[in-house]
Amino acid sequence: MPYALSPLAKELKHLEQQGHYVELISVLKAHMQQNKRTFADPYVKEWVGKRWRNLFIQEAVHDKKALKVATKTLTLGKDKRSAEQKIAERFLKGDQLTEWAITMPEAQASHKIATSLIFCPGFINGLLPAHAFSQEFPQLVQEYGWDIFQADAHPMRGCEANQDDLLRAILEGKGFKADPGAASDQFRDPVAPDSVVLMGYSKGAPDILSTLAHHHDKLDNKVKCVVTWAGAIGGSYMADNFHELIKNADTELLTNRLHDFLQLLVPSLTRKGPLRRLSEYDIKAGVESLTTKARAEFFKQYHGVIDELNIPIINITAATTALEVPTFQMADCLGLTRYDGNNDMQVTQEQAKLKIPMAAHAAMLHGHHWDISYPPFPRAIRMTSPNLDHPFPRKAAVTAIMKLVAELGLTD
Repeated sequence: MPYALSPLAKELKHLEQQGHYVELISVLKAHMQQNKRTFADPYVKEWVGKRWRNLFIQEAVHDKKALKVATKTLTLGKDKRSAEQKIAERFLKGDQLTEWAITMPEAQASHKIATSLIFCPGFINGLLPAHAFSQEFPQLVQEYGWDIFQADAHPMRGCEANQDDLLRAILEGKGFKADPGAASDQFRDPVAPDSVVLMGYSKGAPDILSTLAHHHDKLDNKVKCVVTWAGAIGGSYMADNFHELIKNADTELLTNRLHDFLQLLVPSLTRKGPLRRLSEYDIKAGVESLTTKARAEFFKQYHGVIDELNIPIINITAATTALEVPTFQMADCLGLTRYDGNNDMQVTQEQAKLKIPMAAHAAMLHGHHWDISYPPFPRAIRMTSPNLDHPFPRKAAVTAIMKLVAELGLTD
C-alpha cells in the first residue's frame, strides 16, 4: 500500500530522480545528525537499502574470486554482462536486480572511522571448523585502520546470559582481536570505545537486542547503529525442533555429550582441544532462546523499548535453495520452504527482520547462512559435501556497511 511522502522524503525523492545523489546524501546526513528518528521515515529506509546494495556492488566488483563465481560459463561466446550486473545477479536476490545499472558516487564520507565495529557471533561460535569473518575483518583493519573486534559471546547459552559478554565489549572494549596475523581466539588489549556499531550474526542479533532492551541505561549513547546479519530475530523453526528433542534431557548429560550434540548440527565435525568456559554451557537455555516462542515473547514485551532508543537498525537477510546448501542441511532447507521459499537454510525472511519503525531491511543476499559469514570450511570437510566453499564477497559487504553508516553521519 503506497504511503504519503513526508516533506523530507519529497525532497530526497526529487534529488534522486534528478540523479543528484551527492546532494541527497548531504541533506539526509544533516537531518540524521539533527534527529536520528529521521531513519524511521519509510522513504529514508528505502534509500538506505538501495544505497547499501549500490555500495556493496561497488566494492564486490573488485573481488576477483566473487567475479569469477558470478561469471556464467556459456556454450557459445563470452559472458558479456558488466561486472556490476554479474555481481548483482549472483549475490543479491529480490526485486532490485536491475539496480546494478544505476551509477552512484563512491561513499561520501571519510574512510577514517573512529567508531568501533563490534561483531557478535552466533550460536556454537568457535565450535565450527571456521570462524565468521576471520579473513575479512583483519583485511579491513589493515586496509582502513578501523577498530574491529569480536565480543567474547558464549557459544551455547541464552541471550540474556550473553548480555554481560556484550556489555564488556561495548563498555570496556573486551573481546577477540581482528588484527592481521592474530589468532581467532586471541584477546585484544581492552580499550573502551567511545562509540560503536554492533553487528550481530544469527543468534548474535537477538543477543544484541536483548542487551539493548535490558541495559540501554548503561550504554550512554555509545551504540550508534545496529546491523543484523542473517539474524535469528524471530527465532528459528530449527531451534523449535531441537528444543523438542532436548527439553527433557539431563542438562549435565547434554554438556558432557556436547560433541554428539554438535554432530546433529554439523555431521563430520571433529573439534580438537579443550572448551573455554565449559562451566557456563547451558545447551537447553541456548536452544530455547532461539525458539520462535521465546523470540515472539521478547518482541511483544520489548519492541517499543528498542524502537524508542532511536538507534538505526539495518537488517540484512539471505536466501538460498536446497541445491545450494551442504548435503546435511538440505532437509532443513526444504523444511523451511513450507514457511518461506526464501530461507537461508536456518531462518526465514520474516525471522531475520525486526518490524519496528527504526529498522530497515537493506538487502536479501543470495547465499546460505554459512556462506555469507564463514570462509571456506577445511578441505577434508568440503570433500564430504558440496557448497562449503563459501564464495560470497564478505569483505565487500562489511566495507559497504561501514561506509554507509559513516555516510549517514552515524560514526565519529
